[in-house]
Amino acid sequence: MKNGFRRVMPRAWQGLGVSAGAVLAAYAVSPYLALWDIDRAMSGNNPSRLAPHVDWAALSHCLKEQFSPAAPADDDLPGFGSSFAGQVVSNAIDTHLTPATLMTTAQQVMPHTASTSGWFGTWHSLHAHFVSAGKFEASLDQPGQTPFVLHMKFEHWGWKITRFEMPVPAHAA
Repeated sequence: MKNGFRRVMPRAWQGLGVSAGAVLAAYAVSPYLALWDIDRAMSGNNPSRLAPHVDWAALSHCLKEQFSPAAPADDDLPGFGSSFAGQVVSNAIDTHLTPATLMTTAQQVMPHTASTSGWFGTWHSLHAHFVSAGKFEASLDQPGQTPFVLHMKFEHWGWKITRFEMPVPAHAA
C-alpha cells in the first residue's frame, strides 16, 4: 500500500505543476488577447465589443483630471471662470463618455495610415509590458508625437482600460 502511494504522489505533483504553469501562461498572454480584441473592436467600429474592456469609472476620473483646468497655485480659491470650466468639462465627460464616443475619439486621435496598417506595422510600433502583477501598459508610437499610452488593470477576471495618455506634438513635450 505504501509503495503505491509513492507512485501516485509524483504524478499528482507533476499534474499540479503543469496546471499551475498553464494558468500562469494563460495569465501572461491574456492582456495581449485583450489588446487584440480592443483592436478588432476599433477596426470593426463595434462599440459593444469595446465596452466590456473599459473601466468606465476609472476612465472618466482620469479624463476629468487630464482635461479640467488647473487651479491657480497662488490663490486659495479658483476664479469663477476656471471653476465653471472645470464643472463643464466634468459634466461633459459624465454625459458624453460612451463606447461610441470613445471609439470615435480614438479613431480621430490615431488615424490608421497605410504605413502602419497591418499586423507588422502595428506590432512594430507597439510596446507592451506588465507594470505589476495586475497592471499592464501598452504604448503605440506616433510619428512626430509622444506615444499613445494605454493603461489596463486586471479586474473581474478580465483586462480593463483604466486610463490613457493622449499623444501631443513631440516639440511640446
